[in-house]
Amino acid sequence: MDYSDNPPDETVSRVNLLGNIALAIGFLLPVWAVMKGNGDAEMAGGFIGGSLVAVFIILLLLKGILKTHPPLRMACAKLVVAIVLILMSLGKIGAMKRDIGAIRAASQSLVATMNEKGEPSGSVAPQAASEEARQVVAFVNGAGALLKRQVAERELLDKEFEKIDMSTLLTPQTLTSRKGIADSRAKTARYAELIDQRDKMIVAAVEEGRTYVRTAKVPEQYRSESSARAKVGEETLKHNAALSAVGKEFIKGVNNVLDFGQSQLGKAKFQNGQLMFASERDVATYRSLSAAIEKIGVREAAVVDQFNAHLEKTKRDAARQLGPAIR
Repeated sequence: MDYSDNPPDETVSRVNLLGNIALAIGFLLPVWAVMKGNGDAEMAGGFIGGSLVAVFIILLLLKGILKTHPPLRMACAKLVVAIVLILMSLGKIGAMKRDIGAIRAASQSLVATMNEKGEPSGSVAPQAASEEARQVVAFVNGAGALLKRQVAERELLDKEFEKIDMSTLLTPQTLTSRKGIADSRAKTARYAELIDQRDKMIVAAVEEGRTYVRTAKVPEQYRSESSARAKVGEETLKHNAALSAVGKEFIKGVNNVLDFGQSQLGKAKFQNGQLMFASERDVATYRSLSAAIEKIGVREAAVVDQFNAHLEKTKRDAARQLGPAIR
């Protein structure tokens, strides 16, 4: 570059100005990336802070080294440092974008698993650039794998519940037949087994989740957030305990009706589509037992609604907490 037509001090000023502008661009690029959603504020702040210190020290050293040289050399050196800073900032932005992309993909997969929608469609997730992001991705993927297995186990148990035909449990035909009563007793026994199995499964799932959060290798800030979310397990256990209690109460009520039906074998009849008893006292007993079953059924429906509402709220809360990573 020919500076023959420019006074030396003007040339130095221009190069200095260019260097200062380039330094500002280098420092502000990560901020711009964060504002555009392509970077993490904490990572950008750490990079800017470290770069600020490094640039200050380098410029200070260069000033000492070049103090006997023409001012233009120092201005050019500043410009070179600024260009290097810009290149490093661009590299950092690229790394942050890969980190965010990897975390976003893992979070989307986890939310899809929670909503039982399978794997989300889309392109292959980028590889995380930083060790911290790789730890977060591994943590989220591990949680997703754990949840996926638990969902599969729950679906299998739900299918076992569906195999029990409750529609014939207390029909007039059932209550006037020794075989019908025996079949209903077998159904209630199986139903009780499945309730116990569900209790054990939910307790084990909550404890497994707590253990995973406690022992997984993940940055501390994510661990504290995950630990807070893990407290939802207490609510899950409470709702499940209520569901199991009303389920066992229902079984007890059904068995009371079956006991009564068995005591009426040979006396009660199924005639003209109705259950006929030998005395008004027996009719009153049957109506009382049936009314008790109906009340339990109403309470059970309310408890099931509360349990399902809790599950839906858990999914919504988790999706909202993962929202910044997904968007």
